[in-house]
Amino acid sequence: MKSLADHVPIALDILTDLVMNPTFALPDIERERGVILEEIKIDEDNPDVLVHELFTQSFWKGHPLGKPILGTTETVARLGQQQLLAYHNDRFHGGNMVFSAAGNLDHDSFTAAVAEKFSSLGGGGALHELQAPEPSARILLRNKKALEQVQICLGVPAPPITDENRYATLILNTVLGGGMSSRLFQTIREEHGLAYSIYSDLSPYRDTGNLCVFAGTSTNKALDVVDLVLAEFRSLKEMPIGIEELTRAKDQVKGNILLGLESSNSRMANLARQEMYFHQFITAEEIIAHVDEVEAGRVQAMAQRLFDTESIAVTLLGRLDGVKLGRTRLAC
Repeated sequence: MKSLADHVPIALDILTDLVMNPTFALPDIERERGVILEEIKIDEDNPDVLVHELFTQSFWKGHPLGKPILGTTETVARLGQQQLLAYHNDRFHGGNMVFSAAGNLDHDSFTAAVAEKFSSLGGGGALHELQAPEPSARILLRNKKALEQVQICLGVPAPPITDENRYATLILNTVLGGGMSSRLFQTIREEHGLAYSIYSDLSPYRDTGNLCVFAGTSTNKALDVVDLVLAEFRSLKEMPIGIEELTRAKDQVKGNILLGLESSNSRMANLARQEMYFHQFITAEEIIAHVDEVEAGRVQAMAQRLFDTESIAVTLLGRLDGVKLGRTRLAC
């Protein structure tokens, strides 16, 4: 919740009621069920979203991490009040909750108020952790003739969020496809004009992660885009990045970190995330110091670790008339 500082007690009252006394009224469930079913249809009609969904399901095949967050029409259709109540009771207890707040408030007063409001909440421990998923390096070609473009997702396994090499991985992703000055943007869009949208994204989780490249292009250029992406993989593996490029990537990462802390919402989320993953608070200054310590050799070593031909997964979605892609073409 977000409120004026003077209204924190009222906001906490509302938050407490939401957490402690949800009704899950049948009319509300039916109304929301219809909304979610429509949202599923929207995502199926959006190629940018759909290719991500298909890639995730294929990459984390057989694990809950690969299942759609919205669910499916079948699972949403049969979800009932008792399931919601059971799910809520299983998760909303003291051993499995984190309270986070940021803004114009007094820490001691706020924690005392939280302790009072939630004093009747049961204890219990954290939920059992699922086994880490095994990534699947599958090549998935999904033909959808209604689309004008081919959407491409190409990814590899990456370290979890607490890995000691996370800062080098962050710099690697920034150099590869993290913005308009990145190698992928400059090569594929600016030099060759093969795509309007081209970027890479790093998704670290508690026990695993992935680094993915996303692009949209025409059918006859899809394999050219794949080839150019792999060429950048090879380049990052074979040669350390230059000082100027390394400095530019570090400045971009540090800028994103600091700009991301300008709102109370982002500060609150950052506090909660650090508590859940690291069980301690790491200041922005400490993070920036770790970023500054990253050397070109560490970035190259991470590229050599991640960009392995046998670990690359690819999903192509669109009008794939005549498009064929085999493992040999993914050599890097």
